[in-house]
Amino acid sequence: MTTFVWRDGKLVEKKERSAPPRAYRFEAYESPIDGALITSPRQRERDLERSGSIDPRDLPKDHRWSRGREAEGNADAGSTGQQLDFWR
Repeated sequence: MTTFVWRDGKLVEKKERSAPPRAYRFEAYESPIDGALITSPRQRERDLERSGSIDPRDLPKDHRWSRGREAEGNADAGSTGQQLDFWR
């Protein structure tokens, strides 16, 4: 069935427009967990879920695990800064 549309004030036949190809930004990699090839974000999610792992890059910036060294530095705020003898 032919479809008509208004373009520039005229009734014209609608032509199919092909969408431009989308860039796929996911690069395949070998899973560090079991060595399987991960080729999509969904496979990555399943791989992490299956092993009970997390990727810290997926955590929000205000998550306590995302703070990393900043949180470690705050934990030592009461330290005298001197190295204890048993560490030598």
